[in-house]
Amino acid sequence: MNTPNTSDSAQEAAHLTKLRAQISTDIEAMQQKEASLKEYEQRLRLLMGHNRQGHPAAQASQVYVAAGPNSQVTLDAEWEKYDRAYALLEAARRGLTDDRLALKEREGNLAQREDMVSRREAWIKVREQEILAADAAKAAIPEAKPSFTTAPFLAARNLFTRQQ
Repeated sequence: MNTPNTSDSAQEAAHLTKLRAQISTDIEAMQQKEASLKEYEQRLRLLMGHNRQGHPAAQASQVYVAAGPNSQVTLDAEWEKYDRAYALLEAARRGLTDDRLALKEREGNLAQREDMVSRREAWIKVREQEILAADAAKAAIPEAKPSFTTAPFLAARNLFTRQQ
């Protein structure tokens, strides 16, 4: 005889529960779509009625916007969010532009400073070469012996420095 297996019946029950949940969510979605379609139909009928009477169609859309989840308050709140986000974006853009300008200015200053440093280094090299050449010229000239006029002063200096 066929006896039902408990694991099979548990799986089947879980499967049925899952199907019921899917069906209930599908029914809710269909009800929401139906309500949306009814609103759309009402709006179209209003538009057609106003069109036949010669009234502008803007009044019909205002009636539609004022009802349901797409009310004017919700729309205003969304526009406010958009405006805030746009303001933040503009502030970030201005900050980025300021940063770019500051970076360009800093790069320009750095290039000028680099140029000044390279000119100064070149001047220092030339000056060092001049000093080395002057030192070499002094070394090449033999040291002159003290002249007759400076000899007495050197003798006096030697005499006074030895006593102390």
